[in-house]
Amino acid sequence: MARKVTKSKKVKKKSIKDKVIEVLQGSTKFKMDVSLLILRFDPAFLVKFLQEIAKDVDKGRVSQISQGTSAIVLVCEESLAKEIEKKYPKYVIDHQKDLVAYTIMFPKKAIKTPGIIAFISDKFAKNGINILEVISSYTDVTFVIHRKDLFKAMDLLGAFIV
Repeated sequence: MARKVTKSKKVKKKSIKDKVIEVLQGSTKFKMDVSLLILRFDPAFLVKFLQEIAKDVDKGRVSQISQGTSAIVLVCEESLAKEIEKKYPKYVIDHQKDLVAYTIMFPKKAIKTPGIIAFISDKFAKNGINILEVISSYTDVTFVIHRKDLFKAMDLLGAFIV
């Protein structure tokens, strides 16, 4: 009785790093003159504030609004942050200025790829870039960083983003 001998081909499984690098083949954009405004959380204030700020969201002046247990975090244009600071001084806890919103847009397959934000965050941390806020939405992620770090961040990711 004869047996057919076949060579088994070993399929090299891609590492998570390889998968992340593969989906980093997207494009980037950045928005200058961004502020991070931290406001004291108060439920009544939040309702009023969201109604008032809706027009600014429509105009693209607001990148993100999030609510924590003790604060409301607003990523917005610097000019809007100044307006809010003047109108609601008793609610302002902190105002970070001279920031940029650095956005990386991915192909749809990025949704099923673990480790993208961790990979980028690790690169930034190891190179002294402080991430003040992360905004993740479907196929893009935005890192709010200091303006002085923008070119360093672009250089770090430039090798991966083609």
